[in-house]
Amino acid sequence: MNRWLQLEFTADANAADALGTALEAAGALAISFADPGGEPILEPLPGSTPLWDRLVVSALFAEQADVLMLQAAISAALGTLPADLRSSFIEERDWVGEFRENLQPLRFGQKLWICPSGTGCPDPHGVALQLEPGLAFGSGSHPTTRLCLEWLAGLELHGRQLLDFGCGSGVLAIAALMLGAGRATALDIDPQALQASAGNAVRNGCRQHMDIIGSDELPGGARFDVIVANILADTLVESAATLARHSRAGTRIAMSGILAGQSDRVREGCAPWFDLEVAAEHEGWVLLAGQPAATP
Repeated sequence: MNRWLQLEFTADANAADALGTALEAAGALAISFADPGGEPILEPLPGSTPLWDRLVVSALFAEQADVLMLQAAISAALGTLPADLRSSFIEERDWVGEFRENLQPLRFGQKLWICPSGTGCPDPHGVALQLEPGLAFGSGSHPTTRLCLEWLAGLELHGRQLLDFGCGSGVLAIAALMLGAGRATALDIDPQALQASAGNAVRNGCRQHMDIIGSDELPGGARFDVIVANILADTLVESAATLARHSRAGTRIAMSGILAGQSDRVREGCAPWFDLEVAAEHEGWVLLAGQPAATP
């Protein structure tokens, strides 16, 4: 059975780029950055890396890698050797299989479910969206995704036109279609997100009702009945004018990716274009919902 050498240590977040470059040059097979605990984890824009003040760095190497050489590479990148650097060997395991076994279907609202691909829905009358285990973002488990899915599950979507702005995995657009939306547009600037969205739409049998756009701009005349944007707080404010141009009277909009302490700032920043209120909160995250601001 194969096994790998794993190195773990903590480092300042501003050293992430230098560490990534140094570890790759030293032969790392995989590198991950994680929150050391206690700090809020932002659901990132697909393709971006969330950074905190401190990071737990984990890197995998071939079993026979030279530990002293790796220590020298880390020391050169950081200017010192981390005091908590530790090494261990890990055995090969069926990670996807184990993940699949531990995954449980998630319910949103009364009838919407997200289930691991290939598993059945616990509710024979439910609407089941199938996702592959291991999806990197937008799996429904993050509080911001949950807030958006709960909001969608509570709307009357029959025949509506929906925009998923910053779609990631496409899970929100797909959920809307499965809940009765007439057509959904999924927009993102990251090619990985577009590929994931297309694959998930095919898997759930709704690709023909979904437009996937690789841009941060929409066709000028596009207008939507429902808009959902689960991105970062600052980006929501920056995008508010764009979203307003693609709204119509009565458009329903939801914004998430917002920490509770950021909600007033986002509401105020979007106020020229949208009347927003806190509609839901979960684990320190909020969802703002509302409609276009009244024209003076």
